[in-house]
Amino acid sequence: MSILEEIFYSSTHILPEWVLFVGILATCLALSVTREGNKSTFYLFGLTVLLYLYSLMISVPQMTAEGRDLYQGLLHLDKKALLIKQLCGIAAIIFMVHARLFSYKPAGEVYVLVLFVLFGISFLSMTTHFMTAYVSLELISLASYVLAASGKAKKNFEAGIKYLIFGATATALMLFGISLFYGISHSLNFSSSQFAESVALNPTGPVSIIAFMVLGGFLFKIAAAPFHQWVPDVYETTSTPVISFLSFAPKAAGFVFISRMVSADFTDLNYTLALIIVLSLTVGNSAAIWQNDFKRMLGYSGIAHSGFILTGLITGNNSDVYGTFFYLVAYLPMTMGSFFLADFIQKKGQTLDIPSMGGLGKKYPLLALNAIAILISLVGFPPTIGFLAKLLVFSSLADAASATPGYLLYGLLVFGLFNAAIALYYYLRPVYMMIVRDPLSKNTGFSYDLLITLVLSYFSFTIIYLFLRPDLVSEWVGGLF
Repeated sequence: MSILEEIFYSSTHILPEWVLFVGILATCLALSVTREGNKSTFYLFGLTVLLYLYSLMISVPQMTAEGRDLYQGLLHLDKKALLIKQLCGIAAIIFMVHARLFSYKPAGEVYVLVLFVLFGISFLSMTTHFMTAYVSLELISLASYVLAASGKAKKNFEAGIKYLIFGATATALMLFGISLFYGISHSLNFSSSQFAESVALNPTGPVSIIAFMVLGGFLFKIAAAPFHQWVPDVYETTSTPVISFLSFAPKAAGFVFISRMVSADFTDLNYTLALIIVLSLTVGNSAAIWQNDFKRMLGYSGIAHSGFILTGLITGNNSDVYGTFFYLVAYLPMTMGSFFLADFIQKKGQTLDIPSMGGLGKKYPLLALNAIAILISLVGFPPTIGFLAKLLVFSSLADAASATPGYLLYGLLVFGLFNAAIALYYYLRPVYMMIVRDPLSKNTGFSYDLLITLVLSYFSFTIIYLFLRPDLVSEWVGGLF
């Protein structure tokens, strides 16, 4: 097959990306030529994402377990990529509903930027090629920087600049690591036999250091320590629907790329991942305990969740990364539901200060019930899908520990369980304030919001229902392996 034939053949297998491309062009055109740009971009955004999800649905039956290489190995389309793209498309719909229900009325440019993030995620989720990964990651990052700084307050610009500086540093580290791998192997496709054979000729220690450098850009995107410094300020100041989307979608794409590096098995990444997990759990949980702002608390807890999800990537003999993908499916309603809850709490109590939430649960019982369901799912308690997600990643870690000499992974297992217990305090603190404590001051509140309450309850219902029917998630994720 000639190069031109390969390009045409590959282009017929990326229909979802063509949908996004046309949607981005149409949205930009509507934004520039119509007077009511925000209204038209809202509808074009919704139509684009729905068509994107539909194109993904019709692609699933045609996909084999092994997947297919496109553009001479620049892309690798398989069921893992389809799953991540489906989850991120759902996240984009939730972003749109969230913004609409709470009357955020974001500028039309925000919808375009979210589509650009989704576009970058689509390519990042289906590549084992370092150069394609770099270009995709930069597309996601540049759009994310602008989204973080899209508010008019001074804090938005400060958070956006901090996000940019740390992102540029992580990217530079990643590019240096990629250049070293290219010097070793003369290949940028880390799943190729040439890459694995060349890397195997070098000592494990230096290769692990280079792998850590390459992972830097993706650890930044998944908000894992030590690339987490941007998280609290960006989470606190960015518009809640936007940060709700960014808290999940880029993370999911980052995790699937890291899982591909682990599955390529060109070197043992267990010890590198173990170090990152320990740092993420320590920083995330220890900092979240002291937070009084609900969104900052969610930001630090997101760092800890990155550690838990990475736990599922620790591999042993005959183990896979099933637990990580199961956790990602469970993480979607948990994290985006928690940000929806944050906006509802702010609307009812006019504050996100946790000590000032006293009495909200007594005044709004349904709000308290939903807060309990969502927050105990983030802790990992039954009867929620969060319990099953943590159970699977810890079971995977236990299997890897039994197949690995020494006690390092057993120590990591104990450390992870200990940190899961620590999370109980800061997640249940808002619930305690809402239900047990009396109001610190007179709370005016708002009228009853039936639609918002129903949507919030749908998050809680999903979290509990998937615990009762885990086979729905297992069938979705199980086809990947």
